[in-house]
Amino acid sequence: MKKFWKNIKVKEILPNQFQVQLDNKVLKTPMKKDLIFLNLKMAQEIAQEWDIKEKVINTDNMIYYGLLSTAIDKIQFSRNIYITDMLNFVNTDLICYRAEGPNELINIQNNSWNPILLNIKKYLNLEINFCSGVMPITQPLEIFPKLKLLMNTFSHQEIAALHRLTNISGSIFISLCVLKGDILKKEVFELSFLDEIWQAKNWGVEEDAAKKRDKISQELNRIISFVEILKHN
Repeated sequence: MKKFWKNIKVKEILPNQFQVQLDNKVLKTPMKKDLIFLNLKMAQEIAQEWDIKEKVINTDNMIYYGLLSTAIDKIQFSRNIYITDMLNFVNTDLICYRAEGPNELINIQNNSWNPILLNIKKYLNLEINFCSGVMPITQPLEIFPKLKLLMNTFSHQEIAALHRLTNISGSIFISLCVLKGDILKKEVFELSFLDEIWQAKNWGVEEDAAKKRDKISQELNRIISFVEILKHN
Protein backbone atom coordinates (compact mmCIF):
# COMPACT_ATOMS: atom_id res chain seq x y z
CA MET A 1 0.00 0.00 0.00
CA LYS A 2 1.30 3.47 -0.91
CA LYS A 3 1.52 6.12 1.77
CA PHE A 4 -1.24 8.65 1.13
CA TRP A 5 -0.92 10.97 4.15
CA LYS A 6 1.51 13.53 5.50
CA ASN A 7 0.36 14.04 9.08
CA ILE A 8 -0.90 11.68 11.76
CA LYS A 9 -2.49 12.46 15.11
CA VAL A 10 -4.49 10.96 17.95
CA LYS A 11 -7.76 12.82 18.56
CA GLU A 12 -10.10 12.49 21.53
CA ILE A 13 -13.61 12.43 20.01
CA LEU A 14 -15.50 11.84 23.28
CA PRO A 15 -14.33 11.56 26.89
CA ASN A 16 -11.97 8.54 26.91
CA GLN A 17 -12.66 7.73 23.25
CA PHE A 18 -9.90 8.27 20.71
CA GLN A 19 -9.26 7.99 16.99
CA VAL A 20 -6.09 7.91 14.93
CA GLN A 21 -6.37 10.31 12.01
CA LEU A 22 -4.29 10.34 8.83
CA ASP A 23 -4.63 13.86 7.39
CA ASN A 24 -8.00 14.14 9.17
CA LYS A 25 -9.17 10.80 7.75
CA VAL A 26 -10.10 8.24 10.39
CA LEU A 27 -7.89 5.16 10.44
CA LYS A 28 -9.95 2.13 9.48
CA THR A 29 -9.53 -1.63 9.51
CA PRO A 30 -8.92 -3.47 6.20
CA MET A 31 -12.70 -4.04 6.11
CA LYS A 32 -13.21 -0.25 6.32
CA LYS A 33 -14.48 -0.12 9.90
CA ASP A 34 -13.53 2.87 12.03
CA LEU A 35 -11.00 2.17 14.77
CA ILE A 36 -12.19 3.74 18.02
CA PHE A 37 -10.02 3.33 21.10
CA LEU A 38 -11.03 3.40 24.75
CA ASN A 39 -7.36 3.40 25.67
CA LEU A 40 -5.12 6.38 24.87
CA LYS A 41 -1.95 4.29 25.07
CA MET A 42 -3.30 1.85 22.47
CA ALA A 43 -4.19 4.72 20.13
CA GLN A 44 -0.72 6.22 20.57
CA GLU A 45 0.99 2.89 19.83
CA ILE A 46 -1.00 2.41 16.62
CA ALA A 47 -0.34 6.00 15.57
CA GLN A 48 3.35 5.27 16.02
CA GLU A 49 3.07 2.18 13.81
CA TRP A 50 1.61 4.33 11.02
CA ASP A 51 4.03 7.22 11.54
CA ILE A 52 6.68 5.96 9.13
CA LYS A 53 8.77 7.59 6.44
CA GLU A 54 8.61 4.86 3.79
CA LYS A 55 6.41 5.56 0.78
CA VAL A 56 5.26 1.93 0.51
CA ILE A 57 3.59 0.57 3.63
CA ASN A 58 3.69 -3.05 4.78
CA THR A 59 0.85 -3.42 7.28
CA ASP A 60 2.07 -6.93 8.18
CA ASN A 61 4.70 -5.19 10.32
CA MET A 62 2.02 -3.27 12.27
CA ILE A 63 1.40 -5.70 15.13
CA TYR A 64 -1.08 -3.63 17.15
CA TYR A 65 -3.04 -2.58 14.08
CA GLY A 66 -3.14 -6.16 12.82
CA LEU A 67 -4.36 -7.61 16.10
CA LEU A 68 -7.10 -5.02 16.59
CA SER A 69 -8.23 -5.27 12.96
CA THR A 70 -8.38 -9.07 13.20
CA ALA A 71 -10.51 -8.80 16.34
CA ILE A 72 -12.92 -6.35 14.70
CA ASP A 73 -13.07 -7.73 11.15
CA LYS A 74 -12.86 -11.45 11.85
CA ILE A 75 -12.89 -12.75 15.40
CA GLN A 76 -16.10 -11.10 16.55
CA PHE A 77 -17.87 -12.96 13.72
CA SER A 78 -15.79 -16.19 13.66
CA ARG A 79 -14.61 -16.57 17.24
CA ASN A 80 -15.14 -20.34 17.38
CA ILE A 81 -13.02 -20.86 14.26
CA TYR A 82 -10.06 -19.19 15.94
CA ILE A 83 -10.56 -21.12 19.17
CA THR A 84 -10.83 -24.42 17.29
CA ASP A 85 -7.65 -23.62 15.40
CA MET A 86 -5.80 -23.14 18.71
CA LEU A 87 -7.26 -26.34 20.16
CA ASN A 88 -5.59 -28.18 17.28
CA PHE A 89 -2.25 -27.47 18.99
CA VAL A 90 -3.18 -29.42 22.13
CA ASN A 91 -1.87 -32.85 21.10
CA THR A 92 1.21 -31.45 19.37
CA ASP A 93 2.12 -28.74 21.86
CA LEU A 94 5.81 -27.86 21.84
CA ILE A 95 6.37 -28.28 25.57
CA CYS A 96 4.86 -31.76 25.70
CA TYR A 97 7.61 -33.30 23.55
CA ARG A 98 10.96 -33.45 25.31
CA ALA A 99 14.44 -34.34 24.12
CA GLU A 100 15.83 -37.82 24.73
CA GLY A 101 19.29 -36.32 25.22
CA PRO A 102 21.71 -34.85 26.06
CA ASN A 103 21.07 -34.48 29.78
CA GLU A 104 21.81 -30.76 29.76
CA LEU A 105 18.99 -30.10 27.30
CA ILE A 106 16.63 -32.47 29.12
CA ASN A 107 17.23 -30.59 32.38
CA ILE A 108 16.73 -27.20 30.74
CA GLN A 109 13.43 -28.34 29.20
CA ASN A 110 12.18 -29.80 32.46
CA ASN A 111 13.13 -26.74 34.49
CA SER A 112 11.63 -24.36 31.92
CA TRP A 113 8.50 -26.18 30.81
CA ASN A 114 7.32 -28.15 33.84
CA PRO A 115 6.19 -24.96 35.67
CA ILE A 116 4.05 -24.10 32.63
CA LEU A 117 2.32 -27.48 32.80
CA LEU A 118 1.70 -26.90 36.50
CA ASN A 119 0.03 -23.60 35.64
CA ILE A 120 -2.17 -25.31 33.06
CA LYS A 121 -3.09 -27.95 35.64
CA LYS A 122 -4.06 -25.10 37.98
CA TYR A 123 -6.24 -23.45 35.31
CA LEU A 124 -7.98 -26.64 34.22
CA ASN A 125 -7.70 -28.94 37.24
CA LEU A 126 -6.29 -31.52 34.84
CA GLU A 127 -2.95 -33.29 34.44
CA ILE A 128 -1.17 -32.64 31.11
CA ASN A 129 0.70 -35.52 29.46
CA PHE A 130 4.22 -35.15 28.09
CA CYS A 131 6.84 -37.53 26.75
CA SER A 132 10.44 -37.91 25.58
CA GLY A 133 10.83 -38.22 21.82
CA VAL A 134 8.51 -37.47 18.95
CA MET A 135 6.02 -40.33 19.06
CA PRO A 136 2.50 -38.83 19.14
CA ILE A 137 0.73 -38.54 22.45
CA THR A 138 -2.85 -37.54 23.19
CA GLN A 139 -4.21 -35.42 25.98
CA PRO A 140 -7.33 -36.34 27.99
CA LEU A 141 -10.48 -35.60 26.01
CA GLU A 142 -11.86 -33.43 28.81
CA ILE A 143 -9.10 -30.91 28.15
CA PHE A 144 -10.90 -29.58 25.07
CA PRO A 145 -14.14 -28.33 26.67
CA LYS A 146 -12.15 -26.99 29.63
CA LEU A 147 -9.77 -25.06 27.40
CA LYS A 148 -12.66 -23.72 25.33
CA LEU A 149 -14.40 -22.54 28.50
CA LEU A 150 -11.20 -20.79 29.61
CA MET A 151 -10.63 -19.14 26.24
CA ASN A 152 -14.19 -17.86 26.16
CA THR A 153 -13.34 -15.68 29.17
CA PHE A 154 -11.02 -13.64 26.92
CA SER A 155 -12.06 -10.63 24.85
CA HIS A 156 -11.93 -10.65 21.04
CA GLN A 157 -8.70 -8.65 21.21
CA GLU A 158 -7.15 -11.13 23.64
CA ILE A 159 -8.18 -14.03 21.39
CA ALA A 160 -6.42 -12.29 18.49
CA ALA A 161 -3.24 -12.03 20.57
CA LEU A 162 -3.56 -15.59 21.89
CA HIS A 163 -4.02 -16.98 18.38
CA ARG A 164 -0.97 -15.17 17.05
CA LEU A 165 1.17 -16.17 20.04
CA THR A 166 0.13 -19.81 19.66
CA ASN A 167 1.01 -19.92 15.97
CA ILE A 168 4.42 -18.32 16.56
CA SER A 169 5.38 -20.36 19.62
CA GLY A 170 3.76 -23.66 18.66
CA SER A 171 2.37 -23.85 22.18
CA ILE A 172 -1.16 -23.10 23.32
CA PHE A 173 0.04 -23.75 26.87
CA ILE A 174 2.79 -21.11 26.81
CA SER A 175 0.36 -18.67 25.19
CA LEU A 176 -2.33 -19.21 27.82
CA CYS A 177 0.20 -18.52 30.57
CA VAL A 178 1.05 -15.25 28.84
CA LEU A 179 -2.61 -14.19 28.73
CA LYS A 180 -3.04 -15.16 32.38
CA GLY A 181 0.03 -13.12 33.35
CA ASP A 182 2.03 -16.08 34.68
CA ILE A 183 4.99 -15.66 32.29
CA LEU A 184 7.13 -12.55 32.09
CA LYS A 185 7.53 -10.91 28.68
CA LYS A 186 11.29 -11.44 28.71
CA GLU A 187 10.83 -15.20 29.19
CA VAL A 188 8.46 -15.96 26.33
CA PHE A 189 10.92 -16.10 23.45
CA GLU A 190 13.36 -18.34 25.31
CA LEU A 191 10.57 -20.68 26.41
CA SER A 192 9.22 -20.90 22.86
CA PHE A 193 12.56 -21.41 21.10
CA LEU A 194 14.46 -23.18 23.85
CA ASP A 195 15.85 -25.96 21.63
CA GLU A 196 17.07 -23.57 18.92
CA ILE A 197 18.72 -21.29 21.45
CA TRP A 198 20.45 -24.25 23.11
CA GLN A 199 21.70 -25.55 19.76
CA ALA A 200 23.00 -22.11 18.74
CA LYS A 201 24.82 -21.82 22.06
CA ASN A 202 26.46 -25.22 21.69
CA TRP A 203 26.98 -25.52 17.94
CA GLY A 204 27.37 -21.93 16.84
CA VAL A 205 25.10 -19.20 15.53
CA GLU A 206 24.01 -19.16 11.88
CA GLU A 207 23.57 -15.52 10.87
CA ASP A 208 20.30 -15.86 8.95
CA ALA A 209 18.75 -17.97 11.69
CA ALA A 210 19.87 -15.45 14.31
CA LYS A 211 18.25 -12.59 12.37
CA LYS A 212 15.04 -14.57 12.03
CA ARG A 213 14.99 -15.32 15.77
CA ASP A 214 15.60 -11.65 16.57
CA LYS A 215 12.64 -10.62 14.40
CA ILE A 216 10.41 -13.22 16.05
CA SER A 217 11.54 -12.07 19.49
CA GLN A 218 10.58 -8.48 18.66
CA GLU A 219 7.18 -9.59 17.38
CA LEU A 220 6.50 -11.65 20.51
CA ASN A 221 7.43 -8.72 22.73
CA ARG A 222 5.11 -6.47 20.75
CA ILE A 223 2.18 -8.89 21.06
CA ILE A 224 2.72 -9.25 24.80
CA SER A 225 2.90 -5.47 25.22
CA PHE A 226 -0.43 -5.32 23.38
CA VAL A 227 -1.91 -7.75 25.92
CA GLU A 228 -0.52 -5.72 28.82
CA ILE A 229 -2.13 -2.54 27.48
CA LEU A 230 -5.48 -4.33 27.10
CA LYS A 231 -5.40 -5.24 30.78
CA HIS A 232 -5.21 -1.54 31.68
CA ASN A 233 -8.37 -0.56 29.80
